[in-house]
Amino acid sequence: MTPDASDPDPLPPRLSLVGHAAARLRARMGSRSELEAGPLPATRPRRIALILPLVLAAGPLATIAGAALLTRAARQEEARIATALAPRMDAEQERSRARQWLRQAIEQPGPAAMIDRLAAALPADATLLRVERRADAQLEIEVATSDPDALRAALRRTAALSGLRDVRQREAEGRTIVLLRRAGA
Repeated sequence: MTPDASDPDPLPPRLSLVGHAAARLRARMGSRSELEAGPLPATRPRRIALILPLVLAAGPLATIAGAALLTRAARQEEARIATALAPRMDAEQERSRARQWLRQAIEQPGPAAMIDRLAAALPADATLLRVERRADAQLEIEVATSDPDALRAALRRTAALSGLRDVRQREAEGRTIVLLRRAGA
């Protein structure tokens, strides 16, 4: 072919794979024969252009809806399990509190050791009057002394006795009786 010669009319474009599939589908449905099946009418692309964004948006929306359903089902299952296990959890918490209370009781020095430490820490003029463990697990100690400030300073110097707090003082026979208390000992 020379550059002067014009090309003969090109062959009409052949149907694509999708075009063939659409033509066969139309032939089966009886709307048009395969020979009549040509390009889609002009209204078809508009419909497809309108439907395509809806189809594209349907995927994520279906995923979100499915996730919401699964989340709701998981929360319902969690609530059912929590209700079923509530008595066991309460019992476990009670056992944990009892273990903690026993651990504190074991870690604290016994009454004799506490009295020995207290007697060693007291100033020379102080006298131990009473040591009592109350029903609420508080340790109460009464000490008679002529100088309550010296008693408090002596107790602060001993680490094992630093938890004792001065609760009340009263005068009796020329001496001051100091009530000391340690909670939970």
